Amino acid sequence: MMKTSEEKIQDYIDGLLQGEELLAFEQELATDPQLSEQLNLHREVQSILARRMSSDADELRNNLHEAATAHRRSEGNNKSKSLYRILVPILAAACVLVVFKFFSGTSSTLYQLPIMESEIVRGAGEAGKYEDAVRHFNNQSFDQARDILDQLINSDPLNVQYKYYHALTYYGEENWGESIAKLEAIAEGESVFAREATYYLAAAYTKENKNEKAILLLQHIKSDDELGRKANKLLKELQ
Repeated sequence: MMKTSEEKIQDYIDGLLQGEELLAFEQELATDPQLSEQLNLHREVQSILARRMSSDADELRNNLHEAATAHRRSEGNNKSKSLYRILVPILAAACVLVVFKFFSGTSSTLYQLPIMESEIVRGAGEAGKYEDAVRHFNNQSFDQARDILDQLINSDPLNVQYKYYHALTYYGEENWGESIAKLEAIAEGESVFAREATYYLAAAYTKENKNEKAILLLQHIKSDDELGRKANKLLKELQ
């Protein structure tokens, strides 16, 4: 049975397309703006879902609604059926995750890795390698993601984005010592990733039973956005 476009998109995001099937999909993606838009929407909604797992159900619903509204405005009402085919299974997953969160508590979500964001750039070279790293990272194949990120860092040693996700591959493997060593350098820097690196550095410290160090770091993260609110929650758990 042939896969629907939504199934192919999800398989592509999950890194399940291989060989000729992957090549055919990427060729279609390069020539079909609507397919490209659907892929972007999938990624956007899944990214929102992952980021909002530490928020309450109302906030999750509001953000999913915002994503749907923005897409509908940009595409027009005649494509709403395609939108709903994409959103329905993701919303169903969201409901399951919210129920799971209700019964299991929120502590585990405070340690959850972020989604590695796609650059939404097609083509060969470094952009293509980065997309491969994204798929492996989000599929929790951290060793494969790290191998690719090593290559990217070698070709661009000043790129902090590569180094940040490289450090998080060790975090994902629960190699706390190595992740701490890598994250410390980023957290002490002035890049846009310094703040997020500080949070995951603090989280890694707690896994090494170095709560005092974690508390000091968390106290320096202002609670005026989502990351700050997570830092505040983790801080309360440690104090």
